[in-house]
Parts: sequence; structure tokens; C-alpha cells
Amino acid sequence: MGEQLNIILVPHTHWDREWYQTFQQFRIRLVRTVDKLLDILDRDDKFSHFMLDGQTIVLDDYLEVQPEQEERLKRHIGAGRIQVGPWYLQPDEFLVSGESLIRNLQIGLQRAAGFGGGMRIGYVPDCFGHIAQLPQILQRFGIDNAIFWRGVGAEAHKSEFYWAAPDGTQVLVAHLADPLGYSNARLMPLEAEEFATRVKLLTAQILPRATTNTLLFMNGSDHLEPQDGLPETIEAANGLLAQISPEQEKILTHVGHADENNNTRHFDGIDVRIGTLPQYIEA
Repeated sequence: MGEQLNIILVPHTHWDREWYQTFQQFRIRLVRTVDKLLDILDRDDKFSHFMLDGQTIVLDDYLEVQPEQEERLKRHIGAGRIQVGPWYLQPDEFLVSGESLIRNLQIGLQRAAGFGGGMRIGYVPDCFGHIAQLPQILQRFGIDNAIFWRGVGAEAHKSEFYWAAPDGTQVLVAHLADPLGYSNARLMPLEAEEFATRVKLLTAQILPRATTNTLLFMNGSDHLEPQDGLPETIEAANGLLAQISPEQEKILTHVGHADENNNTRHFDGIDVRIGTLPQYIEA
């Protein structure tokens, strides 16, 4: 019997308000993205979660155009199906003061609370470096973890580690160590066999650096919309990846140990489910 493996797939988008297009051009895409998300959540109970990049400012940008959708947003955020915050907007840690970072979290969590609740995950996926005091700042807001992709050098040999600030304050870090980072499971195939093949390839890439039996698949990327039909694909693909009954809805399945001869892994079974960053941290 091999070790047990738990894969959590997080549907999300990464949202730069202004980049290679203007703010208003990106806002057109934001409106389309959130409109599509709300429609999917209204009609598909199995599409259980979507993360809006750890920010709340995207809600304000959207509602300035679609104010009539506020109650729909609040309903799904309050139910935990849309995750927002803890930031008001994704920071660049080296371009602002420490006080700015504190206010950013303060306003972000307050704004998120007004919509039904904020995500208590120190999600900073795309910063080109991280300040030493960030664990202190996060812990003061009751956030005991951080998840990021950029800003980590070769000194990080594993995906999970504890990060200590100068005063000794620690947070648990999940480093998205795959070269694609927060995009490692973007645009997953919606045909079950192709989906299962992609899952095996991603698992083989991520598993060697993992210290736990839980792997994080980030189903999204820059300005991408949610993938309609994803839960149905996962349900069908799980039947190809693991010898379990669909009604069991098992989270944990089995993965073989590394082959001693060629240092590859044999997969007895993999079960995929839509989840959230908090579920990944707690697993």
C-alpha cells in the first residue's frame, strides 16, 4: 500500500487591474469574468468555490459597472463559494511602507466582512520578493500562513516550510514551486481522460518537492474566467484515477512510493476535488 495523496484544486483568477491593457480595458474583462462566475454558481451547486486573487478591490471595480449584482455577490461570498481578501489589493511589498501594508489588510478584511467574510490566507503569489516582517504583520491579523510563487530563491528546497520574521514570529508557507506557480493547473482539459493525464503529469512535477500528502493545484491564471463544467469533469476523471465508488467522495487515495531504480513515482490512484486555500492549509 502506497502513501496517501490528497489533491486540492482551487479555481481562481489572478487579477492585475492595469498592466498591458488600461484599467478600463481590464475592467471590461473583469465584468465578463464575474458575470460568468455568478451565472455558474447560480446553476451549478457542484461548482463549490472560486477565489478572487486574495483581493477585495475587484468587487468595487465590478460593482461600479454592475451595482445590481451586489446581493448575488454577497450571497455567494457569505456562503463561502467566492473567496475574497484578506488584501484590499495585491501589494508590491517593496514599493510601499509597512503602514501601507497594514492598512491594506485592515481595509481588505473590513470590506470583505461587509460582503460576508474574508479569506484568512496570506496570499501574495506574485511579489518579486518579500519583506522580512511580513510574518509579523500577518500574525497580527490572525493569519498564520502565507502562500506565494515569486520571491523565493533556490534556498527553498521544499514546497512547505516555516518562515520566521526578525522577532521570531512564524507563519507556515506553501510555496508554489512549480515553474507555472499559481497557473500550474490553468485551463484544465474538460474531457475526462485528458484531464486525468494532466493530473498525473502535474502530480509528477509537484510531488518531489512536497513535504505533505496534500498537493495544491491552482486552476487559473492572469485574467482567466472560471471553467464551466469543471466539477463534472473531475467526477468523471476520478473514476479513471482511482478505484473508488463515486458516491464515496473520498478525498484521500493512494500513490505508490518512488521507484528505486529510476526515481519515478507509480500512481495507484488519484482523487481530485475542488477546494479552497484554507482547506489546503488545514489538510
